[in-house]
Amino acid sequence: MDTPVIVAHCRAVDAALVRFARCAAFHPVSRLALRLALGGMLALSWSTAARAEWLFDVDAAARYESNLTRAQQRPDVRGDAAATLMASGGYFFALSGADGLTLDVDAASETWHRFHGLDRISIGGSASYKHKFGLGYSVPWLALALSGSHDNYRNAIRDSDNFGARVEFGQRFSEGFDASIGAVYDRRHADNDLPVVPGISGRVFDVRGKSAFVRAGYALSERLQVGANFAVRRGDVVSTTRQNLDIFLASDAIAADPAFGDDFFAYRLHGTTRAAAVTSSWALSDRSSLNLRYADERTRAYEGLDYRGRVTALSFAFSY
Repeated sequence: MDTPVIVAHCRAVDAALVRFARCAAFHPVSRLALRLALGGMLALSWSTAARAEWLFDVDAAARYESNLTRAQQRPDVRGDAAATLMASGGYFFALSGADGLTLDVDAASETWHRFHGLDRISIGGSASYKHKFGLGYSVPWLALALSGSHDNYRNAIRDSDNFGARVEFGQRFSEGFDASIGAVYDRRHADNDLPVVPGISGRVFDVRGKSAFVRAGYALSERLQVGANFAVRRGDVVSTTRQNLDIFLASDAIAADPAFGDDFFAYRLHGTTRAAAVTSSWALSDRSSLNLRYADERTRAYEGLDYRGRVTALSFAFSY
């Protein structure tokens, strides 16, 4: 790339960074999200100069969750539907014939039909590395990924920085069938501490957990693919109910949760969640698809305090 072109490109990136910094000062975006976005934009800027392969994805979805409150008692269970929109831009860099690195930045929004306190906007970035142990479609592969984001909700108790680390090992056993196993570490840092009980933390959404999963996918035709996955997560969970003595005694953080009503409280507990999901994807074209997902999630916490939820999502995905 010629020097004048590089200089012009860098100036354009500088202007974009200034606009983003002004936006960050106006909105309650954390330093973590700012660093992720700035780092991602710098990486994307460098990739342009290096003539890297650009990636762009948009995903629009409608989702219904049967138990948003993660409550055990039926009177406290609240379900709702949401519309989501996510866009990401990044680049893929081929380190070698067997190694690839992908960097991207992303933004997302979510709007709920009834419970507007759950509405959110998010900005973040991720880096993933993939290695294939040989040539051909049937060789095993290993993937490592790091991600981070900041979520800003209408209900301030949920504002948080999120970090995730993922390792996955998989293989394609035939042209139509592939499977993988992996592990995930998730960490969520709550921005606000709004206690309601003296001596007990109000950072209910300051949580962490570890997961293990197995997944498989099978192509029924050139356009239709189905899949299934099962995951087990152990760590912190948050349940929102009306005042509940049993949950109060088992929790280590409590805060009022006005997203569901003035008499609802969020409790942080330690529990184990088992989630099973089935998926299908119909290719509309080489760049777009229609995707359906159904998941059943069951959590067991202290002294039999368990709850169950179901999630159904329909999405349209476009990649460029």
